[in-house]
Amino acid sequence: MVFPPNKTLPDDLSVTSKILGLNISGPKTIIVYGDMNGLIYERMQLVTPVNLPFLECFDVICNQVDKLLKLCRAQGLASPSVISAAVSGLLDIAKGEILSPLDLPHWESAQLKGRLAVRYNLPVLLEHRSNAAALAEWYFGAGTGVDDLLFLDMEPVLSLGMILGGRVYRGADDAAGDIGHMRMAKSGPAGLGEAGSLTGFASSFGMAELASLRFPQDWPEPPHPYKLVQAVNQGKSHALDVVSEAASHLGKALLWLIFSFNPELVIFGHPGDLLGEALLTPLRDAVLQHGGGEAQQLPLLALSKLGAKLDDTAALMAIIDRFKRR
Repeated sequence: MVFPPNKTLPDDLSVTSKILGLNISGPKTIIVYGDMNGLIYERMQLVTPVNLPFLECFDVICNQVDKLLKLCRAQGLASPSVISAAVSGLLDIAKGEILSPLDLPHWESAQLKGRLAVRYNLPVLLEHRSNAAALAEWYFGAGTGVDDLLFLDMEPVLSLGMILGGRVYRGADDAAGDIGHMRMAKSGPAGLGEAGSLTGFASSFGMAELASLRFPQDWPEPPHPYKLVQAVNQGKSHALDVVSEAASHLGKALLWLIFSFNPELVIFGHPGDLLGEALLTPLRDAVLQHGGGEAQQLPLLALSKLGAKLDDTAALMAIIDRFKRR
């Protein structure tokens, strides 16, 4: 099916305009109704049916969108003027096409932007999940007032959102930040990526798999990532050892990023924001061990300030950022 060119942003878009936002990844899809100030009025969440073909999965998501819009109409809320979508995996931003997401295996070459535009007759903008999260923290969270920051997204795969010189950096093919493929060892956990990759060692699902590999007596099967987080926060030694090993690999990659981009700030998303110093302390040690110099030369390592609101806010950011720069 060939889709018509997507509408540009409406000329009458204003600070009072409402946004239909989606944040789509393998584990979950979040649907929100919000505004240009990042305020969320209503939200719904569902487990993304990743085993379905794209078109069937798309229909399931849209059924939830329809329910959210019906709820908003019942409250007398204005219809949304635009759609913003944050999506996991590599994208062609201009075409609105999903290329090859590891956590959405049946979404290769999925024309999400066109299908949303046709179904809801609204302009649509897409953004990579990691960049959308970086923008959310930059406008409303830990990155306010910082022109050069990196956002490390650890869920469901390891990827990087970059704001350099006050703008999102996407690279030549919108592929900048896809660091989870970096091979850290010949073998090891895979998570939703490749065995021995950075996603394998340091993503939420990768760390859960690492826990099962290193301590099968504690975890015969990989635990849910947040069960591992809970064990870390309870101070369980084997869980702390898992995070320390993950931080060692992440520190090598982070050192390369620091030398390459010289950021003022590095922000950690889920589940790093819940791990806190259990992650940041061994991570600082790993960066210094691998050649980071003195601690005062490192950028500030910070946790997401938006926390539980991060994914919701990120769903709105493709539109908010374009609007504020218009």
